[in-house]
Amino acid sequence: MAAAGTDSRPQTGLSIGPLRLRTPIFIAPMVGITDRPFRAFAREMGVGLTCTEMTAAAALVRAPEEVAVRLLDLGPEERPVAAQLVGNDPQMMADAAQVCVAQGADLVDINLGCPVPKVVRLGSGAALAREIERTAQVMEAMVRAVPVPVTAKMRLGWDQHSINAPELARALEQAGASAVTVHGRTRCQKYTGDSDWDQIARVKEAVERIPVLGSGDVRDARLVEQRIRQGVVDGVVVARGMLGDWDFLESTVRLLASGDLGPEPDFESRLRLAKRHWDAMVTHHGEQRGVRLCRKFVVWAIKGCAGAARLRARVADLFTQADLDELYEEIRAAGEGPQGWHRPVFTSGEG
Repeated sequence: MAAAGTDSRPQTGLSIGPLRLRTPIFIAPMVGITDRPFRAFAREMGVGLTCTEMTAAAALVRAPEEVAVRLLDLGPEERPVAAQLVGNDPQMMADAAQVCVAQGADLVDINLGCPVPKVVRLGSGAALAREIERTAQVMEAMVRAVPVPVTAKMRLGWDQHSINAPELARALEQAGASAVTVHGRTRCQKYTGDSDWDQIARVKEAVERIPVLGSGDVRDARLVEQRIRQGVVDGVVVARGMLGDWDFLESTVRLLASGDLGPEPDFESRLRLAKRHWDAMVTHHGEQRGVRLCRKFVVWAIKGCAGAARLRARVADLFTQADLDELYEEIRAAGEGPQGWHRPVFTSGEG
């Protein structure tokens, strides 16, 4: 599984094609989550690569200006940043990749893992990954179309009886992929059960030249470091494990760079960081939409404090910045709950 003779020196970066990234800790594309304010905070925490929300290639090609503004929303200061596309038509995916690059994407990723029915019914996401030859055709078309690295994020397979990630990864490498990310669950598991990192390691063994990134249940910084040091994976892609816990990102990056996790942040410092993110969302999206989008993030913070049920009932009444400020003070006054800071479970269409 792991490579022998592992290097104990600090891990300082990772290359994906010609793109040199400062750390092998990346952020997964998450629907309804990874907007521009979220990505800005992830960069502040030190991650090597952020990613847009999953974007439908067909919608982007048919209405590039509208969809680019709403979902890609790439700012000039966002470097490096990836855009993730979902679809199954090689030409459509190639055309959409060109739109992403024109908008400023440094890397384009193919979603081969989304398990939600409305995506797989169209033959995209995890459904496309069942057709290795077709998937390779999509990769080849995109690689020919854009001058930036093209990668893919997949699952282990459709179910436990049809695990094809090693074979798919080899085909993608031959088709020109610059890296693959493997979520250690099958499509049929969706987000249940445990991520199988032994199976992820098999994908790492199957390819010859490209990095393999692991995803799924990334919640323990020391375990992340161990897996990278031992050669199980070249890097990790963090998704649900950091939602509601920005400090997890920062401490994981610090551990890889220096061997030190740093001090454990207290409740108030975690909450202040969460509030900075909420305020950034309001500034970016405007008060009405921004406060509405903040609600799920506020719920996650509330789960970490005393009197959570009472405070959670208030979230639906958040409409203005003043409402947000008032509830923040109540959360702060309530203090940390008996179970400590809570890391939520998120089950959107993140693939």
